[in-house]
Amino acid sequence: MIRESWTILVGLSIIAGLCGCAQQDSKRTSNAESHSPSEETQVESETSDDAQQVCEIPSPEDQPSSAEAEDPEVVSTDEASGSAMAIPPPAPVKRVELPTVPAGGAGPKSAVKVRRTGETTERRGYTPERVFFATNRTPAEKSTSEADPDLYFGDDMGDLSLGTCEVSIPYRRQPGSLPEPSILRLEFSQDPAKHVVLMELEQLPQADFWKQLRAKVEASPEKQLMLFIHGYCATFRDAARRTAQISYDLNYQGPAMFFSWPAGSDSEKFDERPNYLKDLRRAEESDEDLITVIQDLGRYSGAKRIHLIAHSMGNFLLTEALKTIDDRLPSNQPRSQLFDQVVMAAPDINAREFVKRTGLRLKPFSRRITVYASTQDKALWVSRKVNGYEPLGFLNEFSQGGARSALYDLVDASQFTTGWFDSGHIYYGDMPEVLHDLGFIFRGIQAASLQRGLAETPPMYRLSRRSP
Repeated sequence: MIRESWTILVGLSIIAGLCGCAQQDSKRTSNAESHSPSEETQVESETSDDAQQVCEIPSPEDQPSSAEAEDPEVVSTDEASGSAMAIPPPAPVKRVELPTVPAGGAGPKSAVKVRRTGETTERRGYTPERVFFATNRTPAEKSTSEADPDLYFGDDMGDLSLGTCEVSIPYRRQPGSLPEPSILRLEFSQDPAKHVVLMELEQLPQADFWKQLRAKVEASPEKQLMLFIHGYCATFRDAARRTAQISYDLNYQGPAMFFSWPAGSDSEKFDERPNYLKDLRRAEESDEDLITVIQDLGRYSGAKRIHLIAHSMGNFLLTEALKTIDDRLPSNQPRSQLFDQVVMAAPDINAREFVKRTGLRLKPFSRRITVYASTQDKALWVSRKVNGYEPLGFLNEFSQGGARSALYDLVDASQFTTGWFDSGHIYYGDMPEVLHDLGFIFRGIQAASLQRGLAETPPMYRLSRRSP
């Protein structure tokens, strides 16, 4: 009985399977007859288009409509079996764009603007010169700096900040001068129509800063930029005023920028500010921040030519930063030019060390190096006594040796000392003749050219005063 039951069940299963196959064959035949050749071609073309969309980034016009997006599958034809099969729709491809400016990082989330109290935006009697800045100084307390941009940044070291400054350049002013209030003239406050004044300071988020700087660079004829690094015992205000004055007097065709490191502030007492050893330590500690600024200028500024002026101890900071960059590169990797022209004004660094070792390592980072030196530099005379070496900016046999080996162009500025009370150390920005020569340098005119009017006294060139 049991054996007969199994026989009946097996027979019924075989009959059901044969009926299902017959029904499926008839369905295939009806489907094949219902499709025309044009419809098959259309389905195949749709399938190839879908495969191509996976490889290409679609434009907004190519995105599927809402009705098409709800369709869970696309019907295609299996060439091997002739049966219909379901192909899932291609995954959406997102358009990814590389950032052109850094996002996040140190700095405020929104712009912070400080304008001098009582000053309006009506600019009468002066030209507003806007310069860019990068500084690793810490902002002072709001109670003392919220109404005075001179006091906004102190002398403590902090995170890197970026922004812009507006500096007044009076119409009536001699080139090279930085007029300030004088008690002898009964002037007790800063007047932008008479003095070079830091009018406004705006601290910017990184993305906003690089967008503004890049726009200025792209608007300049030569796509160029000037970077200034100040020296010993200089406040943020000093650096902003000097950068604006040099840019204005040179009629520099491009944005001007300065890097300010903690070398004194207006909030310090007078006897606390001139601390040479403290500033030397701060300069050494600031090299990583300067490296960040130099690398970001190459990445985000869009400048084809970057000119650099470093003064006094600022040259120590510059050489330390470039040595670190050189150490981090493989020895067999060619060094790329970070700068077009590098001007080392009254450099307070070891002349022997620079000529024998450091200068040879740093020369590939620029197209040309120009050193301004003087035998009348009283500040470097003191530095020689304190440090026990010959400074590069104090004209000596070692600085002349570097010029003789074509490591740099050496310009003798010994004639630019106005008297005993003149330190003979800041001629790079004070003297119109030096400023005029800087303009030639940034235009790529060599020292031997007659255009610069230098007296050639090998291995150096001598810059002379103009007759009144």
